[in-house]
Amino acid sequence: MRVQFVALAVAAVVLSGVPLAAHHSFGGTYNVDQQITIKGKIVQLTLRSPHSFVYVEVQDADGSVRRWTIEGAAASQFAQQGFDKDTFKVGDPVEILGNPSRSPNSTRARLIRITRTTDGRTWGSRAGEVVN
Repeated sequence: MRVQFVALAVAAVVLSGVPLAAHHSFGGTYNVDQQITIKGKIVQLTLRSPHSFVYVEVQDADGSVRRWTIEGAAASQFAQQGFDKDTFKVGDPVEILGNPSRSPNSTRARLIRITRTTDGRTWGSRAGEVVN
């Protein structure tokens, strides 16, 4: 009986970590070995958990407009680094450095750095990069 209880307790401890491992990594969705630059205008900003999104309209060389979805950290993580709803706003022209989607022809990217081109205000996801 004691052996069964110990085995059950060990199983419970091991299985309790399963939900943490179930959360996807950015590497599964985005090619973290590549970087792209996107220049456009913010048309929507959604700061929420578990991931925030910046939607940017980009005008292509032929004049057509595409909407890019840029995925970033949770709102709480952004806030800790000085990035909140007032840092970047709808209408701001921006340049974004990001990791492209692994899906061909996708207009999605993972946010690495965002810069407002009118005044140079920047936020970056790398260690030590905060809003300046």
